[in-house]
Amino acid sequence: MPPLRLWFNQAYRGTYHLVGQLRRRAAAQGGSLHVVGTHTAPSTPFLQACDVALPEREDLVGEAWVEHALAFCAEHRIDVLVPGRERLAVAQARERFEAAGVRVMVGAPEGLRVLADKATAHAWAVEAGVPVPLTHVVTDAEGFRAAYDDLRARGLRACLKPAVDHGAKGFRVLDEGAGGWADLQRLPDARVHPDVVERLLAGQGRVAPLLVAELLEGDELSVDVLADDGELLCAVPRSKGGPQWTRLLVDDPAAVEIAERVVKGLRLGYLLNVQVRYGGGTCRLLEVNTRAASGLFHSEHAGVDLGWAALRLLLDGEVDVPAPRLGRTVLTYTAAMPVELPAWGTLGA
Repeated sequence: MPPLRLWFNQAYRGTYHLVGQLRRRAAAQGGSLHVVGTHTAPSTPFLQACDVALPEREDLVGEAWVEHALAFCAEHRIDVLVPGRERLAVAQARERFEAAGVRVMVGAPEGLRVLADKATAHAWAVEAGVPVPLTHVVTDAEGFRAAYDDLRARGLRACLKPAVDHGAKGFRVLDEGAGGWADLQRLPDARVHPDVVERLLAGQGRVAPLLVAELLEGDELSVDVLADDGELLCAVPRSKGGPQWTRLLVDDPAAVEIAERVVKGLRLGYLLNVQVRYGGGTCRLLEVNTRAASGLFHSEHAGVDLGWAALRLLLDGEVDVPAPRLGRTVLTYTAAMPVELPAWGTLGA
């Protein structure tokens, strides 16, 4: 039987583990995979798990990228596309990919469109009754100061993040104690004085939307989810609240309920990650990533292989997933290995 041919484009580094899990499960059932990976950086770890590594096209977006992707799939005889970037464009073109014999692991475009922007996602959550931190959307210095002052008047700490962000690069804690002498005695962190933000915004005029939000300071959980067109099939909450270098696989009904409401309300599908955090005694939604989390492989220790289940769901239209075994502590660590970075060619067989 020929190998199933998968294409991961612009995937996160944790996809290295996902590809390994998929290969092991395929082999256990007498099959095999041929994995093509594309990325803008040849040093991205997940490429080391691929059979072929090629550069990702950065110059194409939307329809132009879809046309490129269809041609790429034909050239490399791709059976399954797991999109990292341009997920919305791929979702909108699902029928064209399927007509070309390519299954795409991505949910309904309506939900992707809402979740592509944190301000839009927050507005949707408020309307849907999903608990979220108190948040203001601002685009200038005056709006920022009014939002910050409102949160402080309510006795809340505040944070700042762009409406469109990746990897929490733009997240900052607004702290009036930031920038003092004590900061020179410790590692740099994500704190910034609100006066600095206001001054910078004043120098810019209007900027792309920013969220000034209530800072939640309770336990944070990352919920790995498998869904089928709005139906939550399995959820594994992972908490960062345990000892250093660990993740706790916890039974948290409040976190799972939020994930289920989001999945149902936005008709989400396949692998996704719902981030929640406790504050003021309640669990609230932070954000939703419509892709597998880099830490998805931790969930395997709950007795579920969500990556393989997602692939079978995509190919077969249905899948049975056991209930996760929670209440476990997982030790996390990184490994080092000597490699030869791809010169954008074949890595293996």
